[in-house]
Amino acid sequence: MKNIYLLLAILCLSTTVIAQSKKGDRFFKRGDYIGAAHYYEQALKDNNSKENLSKVIDAYYLGQDYKSAALYLNQLVNERFNDQDRTFDNEFNFKMYHALTVTGEGVEALNYLEAYYKNKGEDFDKTKALETVKALSSSNPKFDATKSNISSEADDFGPVRVGDSVFFTSDRINDEVFRTLFAKRFKSTQRPFLDIYGVRVNDKNELAGEAVRLGQGVNSSLHDGNISFNAAGDEMYISRSAYEKSDSKRIFDEEGTNRVYLYKSVRIDEVWREAERLPFVKEEFSYMHPTLTKDGKRLYFASDMDGGLGGYDIYYVTVHLDGSYGTPVNLGPTINTVHREQFPYVSDSGDLYFATDGRLGLGLLDIFVAPLTVKGFTEPINLGAPVNSPYDDFSLTYYSQNEGLFATSRSGKDDDIYSFVQTGELITRKFNSRFEIRDAVTNELISDATIKIIGYQGKEIYSKTQAATGTFTVPLTVDDYTFIGSGDNHEQGSIDFHIRGVQEAPYVIKVNRIFTESELTMMKQKNLAKDLKDKDPSRFELLTDTQSPQVVEKEGKLFIDVAPIYFDFDLYSIREDSQVVLDELAAKLIKYKRIKMKIQSHTDSRGPEAYNVPLSQNRAKATFDYLVEKGIDPTRIQYQGYGNSQPVVDCPAGQCTEEEHQLNRRSEFEITGY
Repeated sequence: MKNIYLLLAILCLSTTVIAQSKKGDRFFKRGDYIGAAHYYEQALKDNNSKENLSKVIDAYYLGQDYKSAALYLNQLVNERFNDQDRTFDNEFNFKMYHALTVTGEGVEALNYLEAYYKNKGEDFDKTKALETVKALSSSNPKFDATKSNISSEADDFGPVRVGDSVFFTSDRINDEVFRTLFAKRFKSTQRPFLDIYGVRVNDKNELAGEAVRLGQGVNSSLHDGNISFNAAGDEMYISRSAYEKSDSKRIFDEEGTNRVYLYKSVRIDEVWREAERLPFVKEEFSYMHPTLTKDGKRLYFASDMDGGLGGYDIYYVTVHLDGSYGTPVNLGPTINTVHREQFPYVSDSGDLYFATDGRLGLGLLDIFVAPLTVKGFTEPINLGAPVNSPYDDFSLTYYSQNEGLFATSRSGKDDDIYSFVQTGELITRKFNSRFEIRDAVTNELISDATIKIIGYQGKEIYSKTQAATGTFTVPLTVDDYTFIGSGDNHEQGSIDFHIRGVQEAPYVIKVNRIFTESELTMMKQKNLAKDLKDKDPSRFELLTDTQSPQVVEKEGKLFIDVAPIYFDFDLYSIREDSQVVLDELAAKLIKYKRIKMKIQSHTDSRGPEAYNVPLSQNRAKATFDYLVEKGIDPTRIQYQGYGNSQPVVDCPAGQCTEEEHQLNRRSEFEITGY
């Protein structure tokens, strides 16, 4: 009997848990996250499951009660729940990171950010991240930021200044008594739906009149805002909750989500006409936070459409002259992450400002700027304090070269509008880049180095030669370039490189020497032209080879400068001392298998020609046979005897010394092909 009562009690408890959780789901679905959290907490008390714990966390996190979210996140990440499976979604590490930054535990928060990235298999340097956060926390001297009294006790954000008026989005209680009392309330805040307001301001962005809710052409009975104007101020792009025009009822998708779409209103005769939904908007996705470039040619916005990196990404569409729109283009991983990128704004100089919680910052949404370059937007820069804070900071716009507005939730209560003055140059347009030319073999820096930097369409950006060895430093904007370098007695080399920001390491070209030290020596000795190596590299190689016997040039012909091959008088056998010389010649021919050669043998002037010619032919043949015996292909060698017809020293009437006769009694080795 006791077991039956126990079973009934368990069943009743289970039914209660399910009922509380379902009530929470209904509140969560309609955007009342704090209301949902109340019911999820009741379910969690009855069943401390991972599912109920996760629901409480999500409700408080989306309801921006980060202190409560951190309390339950601590319970989850420390595995204080009933389930046997102790794992949990890695995204909760990311949420814990954000929740702790808001509650002032930034150092501890980085532990969870490190865990988040490591669980994804990505590198994360916590020490470097801590240094970055500390630097961002220090007030940026390039900005002065002040809270504007445009702000109310409600949420005010999305400020855009046009002339002496600021237009913004707010859920404030307005002066239209009937609307205030009887209009629909947004259940999540119990305040009116967001509307677009306008107010006149002074030079300090302080109120100079009453904030006025814009008319029905701009505002609807649901959420409206952010907005963006064209340069003429007669076209307004609007984010708006999707609804049916006939009865102003919200449009819900298959998942029960009321999407946000982009609309456009046109001002005619000082009246804003009914806003029309933009044609590229697809009903199953949200499109929000429009911003139009100064020239009106591109409309940027945030969307969760398919094909993005995750969360909300920033896209643009081309606005054609006929008013039609191109296909949405995702800005890619340079800008977007797997988390939220929202509130884009393009300055007059073309730089992209946006808010994201997917990059290292001070917490939640931080405002970044991605400088525009000839290659598109480059790596985003966190603006740091005082623009950013541990809370949400977003919807930054400029209304002059160095003045602007942004919104922040740093009060911890609501969104407020701040004005700022930029007091210094924010974006580095040129980056000092270093270049070196080194020897390919020794890796030593080359003296008398010359470098050239070639930019777009072959334009020479920089050229310089310096005698001393060292590094060249060149300031360059973000672009693609070619680095060309050469040096004394070194070939020219080149590499393509890309400037995308600060480059710590130098760009290096390693080049080969044109001439070795031995080549330089031989060139000087033999008076060789420097361009011979390019014009006839084989001839250059033979003439500069220091291996004995060397190749020499005589009257345009090449000869192997073999030491004298001596023959005894009236004999043609190879003497022992000449064998050593011919052995060196054979080694040379083996090294250069492309050489073809002619052996030319000569006698002295003693004896008749009929005797000397056959003698010289026999001596040439003896030399030929010796070389063939040493392994030289016989087809490579010709030989011929000239008798005494080509003396080196003339001997009139045979009057020569023995030494002069020996000079005439010689063999020559002409290179006939190489």
